[in-house]
Amino acid sequence: MERGLLEGTDLSTELVLSSDARADIVSIDPERLGGTPCFVGTRVPIKYLWEYLIKGKTLEAFLDDFEGVPRDEAVAALKQAYARFVEGLPHL
Repeated sequence: MERGLLEGTDLSTELVLSSDARADIVSIDPERLGGTPCFVGTRVPIKYLWEYLIKGKTLEAFLDDFEGVPRDEAVAALKQAYARFVEGLPHL
């Protein structure tokens, strides 16, 4: 199986366009977990990453518990979230 693709995945139901900068990280498919945004190629909801961190767990704990999620994708999700959070804030 290629990294980032679930075996037998039907990409015709994917809602995140390939032109979207987040398409390498997040997948939304109404036929998988009711359309919950998941890490690409997994059934791991993206929100689990933030739930782990909010509860004081580490990124390493998340990656250990969800071995199918590549570290670079988890880090990229965090970086994109940070960039969106500070977007438009005044800076010096």
